Amino acid sequence: MRRIRNTNSWVHLYFESLPEVCRTKSFWNFYQESKMTTSSESFFSYLYNCFEDFLFYITKDVLLVFALTFITLMCWKKCWKQKPSGTQLKPTLKKKWDTSSTLKEESPEIIIVGAGVLGSAFAAVLARDGRRVTVIERSMSEPDTFAGEVLQPGGYKILKLLGLENSLEGCEASKLRGFQIHDLVNKEKNNLFFRLVENEDIEDGRSFRHGRFVMGLRKIAMAESNVKFIEGTVINLVEDDGCIIGVQYKGKKSEDVKELYAPLTVVADGLFSNIRKHLISQKPNVTSHVAGVTMKTPQELLLTKMNTIISDSSVFSIYTISSNESRVLINIAGEVPRNLKDYLMQIVYPIMPDHHKESFCEAVQNNNFKLLPANYLPAATLNKSGVLLLGDAYNIRHPLTGGGMSIILSDIAIWRNLLQNIPWLDNYEAILQAKKKFYWLRKMNCTFVMNISAELTHQMFSAKDS
Repeated sequence: MRRIRNTNSWVHLYFESLPEVCRTKSFWNFYQESKMTTSSESFFSYLYNCFEDFLFYITKDVLLVFALTFITLMCWKKCWKQKPSGTQLKPTLKKKWDTSSTLKEESPEIIIVGAGVLGSAFAAVLARDGRRVTVIERSMSEPDTFAGEVLQPGGYKILKLLGLENSLEGCEASKLRGFQIHDLVNKEKNNLFFRLVENEDIEDGRSFRHGRFVMGLRKIAMAESNVKFIEGTVINLVEDDGCIIGVQYKGKKSEDVKELYAPLTVVADGLFSNIRKHLISQKPNVTSHVAGVTMKTPQELLLTKMNTIISDSSVFSIYTISSNESRVLINIAGEVPRNLKDYLMQIVYPIMPDHHKESFCEAVQNNNFKLLPANYLPAATLNKSGVLLLGDAYNIRHPLTGGGMSIILSDIAIWRNLLQNIPWLDNYEAILQAKKKFYWLRKMNCTFVMNISAELTHQMFSAKDS
């Protein structure tokens, strides 16, 4: 670049480079007079003297340019927002969560769909950790089902660690010390006792009516000030930009569709989940059907073990569920009989232990039995933000071994520990890492073994020679 030594040339180039609006009279006079100046000293003296004149004659157009530039910069600084990453809360979602209730303090951090064993127990332990939880349940009346009535020693131990052992009060729960297997084909009888660790003392599990246990868990959850129960039906999940931000539901006494928002939604609506299909592609596979018969049982005939009877025609188990009742759980392979009552009397009654035959016959004649599908649903990975899928909505195995309740409580214990390390549940990256850890821990503990053993035991006990 050519160096300009002559001052007049410098001033000339500077003046010519100015915008039209800046070529004021002051600068023109300065330019003309500077032609007659030869010394640098005169030039700088004149520049200093004309500076004040420059400020006076500066045009309104220049002021307007500066003003518009300043306003633009201030608006850009105030309104520009950083694009939210996976660990940041979207402003639109935060507004919904904060305004979903009249007071911000009342808006839930967690929505739980379903108030069964998992939903009620999870709500109680999360509330004790300081979380605000809202549970939406279709019916708050006592469930009338026979699924989930055996709690093995490992599950009972977790129940106590979670501080929920009081849920068994009023359930008339009976101690369960193991299995007694009667093989009528080979005429053999074997005892299998519960031991959490090899060579240790025998541990006790528990058996009870499922509905009473659920009501006990709900009572504990309702006693927590951070838990709110809504009786209604969740019809859909609310999704925004690939993230679950809440649910749509109908109240029990209203047809109006309402929305509730929270950073985390837990779907735990059980075996016949209506929400599962929106989250995973897997469908439960029906491996057989199970009939549950409730029969009156004298005190002296109540069992401390689950008695499993194996024959060529049927496999069933008998266990105590209250101080005067027993449950008969009958596996039905293949197609469901057209007349279930005839099937029970013709196939099951002849091989029933003699001391139970009268009670069994009376229960069948009084139609004290129900039928449920025995499903198999392996656990699947779900990485969608803002939602967890748990309980029988997530993972199902055959009920023959009675391991489902222990798995549910184990999952609650794992997630409780994981969420204690995540103060803000809109931190999607932290939740994703917690999910990955949960899937790994599930494989490392009893869950994997119990899922496999339930299916293998069912197939082994119900196998035919052919």
